[in-house]
Amino acid sequence: MSNDFPSPQPPPSTPQQHPQEGLPAYPGPAQNPAYAYGPTAPQRMPGAVRAAQIVLWVLAGLVLLGSVVIAATGDAETAGAAVGVNVLVMVAAGLALRFQRAGGGTRVACIVLMALQTLSALGGAANGNPGGLLPLLGAIAVIVLLARGDAGAWFDRPRPGH
Repeated sequence: MSNDFPSPQPPPSTPQQHPQEGLPAYPGPAQNPAYAYGPTAPQRMPGAVRAAQIVLWVLAGLVLLGSVVIAATGDAETAGAAVGVNVLVMVAAGLALRFQRAGGGTRVACIVLMALQTLSALGGAANGNPGGLLPLLGAIAVIVLLARGDAGAWFDRPRPGH
């Protein structure tokens, strides 16, 4: 007597052996080729990162310009104090030059520097220095821009040669 019925197949929830590697293969919907390798890293610098970069450069330029103007009036001590109080902005502006190639450490360093700049500017404002308002607002803007998720994805992206 011949068996006219096909042999029973295992239920879909049990793993089947992959024919080539011997690894379990779970039956399911076909993979979308667009997502075959997981999420992709951004290829262009996000607007938030570019905006933070520009804010840092503008702040550094204003600090230098203000110091030159103050020094030209003959008050070198005040000009030096203006640069000294805003040295954190200058360092962060230097780091902003590397935003195109830098990793997550540069982002964290800029956020920490701008948090310290915020405290410094608040201290200056408490002492009646109105010149600390612009660096205060700029520092807060940079912190907000660099704390965004797309900024984190940009700095944590895989880069060739790293």
